[in-house]
Amino acid sequence: MARVHLDAELVSALETLNTPGKWVHLATVSPDGGPHVTPVVLGYDKDALYLSVTGKQKNKNIERDPRVCISISREGDLAHLTIWGECELSVGPAAQEKWEWLIRSTLGGEALAGMQRTLSNEGTQLGVVHPSRYRIYGLNS
Repeated sequence: MARVHLDAELVSALETLNTPGKWVHLATVSPDGGPHVTPVVLGYDKDALYLSVTGKQKNKNIERDPRVCISISREGDLAHLTIWGECELSVGPAAQEKWEWLIRSTLGGEALAGMQRTLSNEGTQLGVVHPSRYRIYGLNS
């Protein structure tokens, strides 16, 4: 199935709510079917959303069931964005390059220097999310 670019309304909401240094919340499906929610960093380009996925439980959950939900909110009011989709976990040279871009662009070059690691199936992986739907609340987009 061909992937589509992120639409303008979603990108506008991301530009407003996903500011550098901000953590977002990622929900994965636990083995018992319940939610497992953790903070992650989120980046995006015209094609997909990108996550730094570290943590044995998150990785296992995504490998078993790729459905995820991402929540981003704005401090001080009720504005928020909820995104549903499927997450692919990736390692290798292209994923490594995208992961380093993600950390540098969201947390800064110093953070990348302190977090430098090689992506692996047993450790940190790049999560690539292709949204299937989203809901924007409280933004004048």
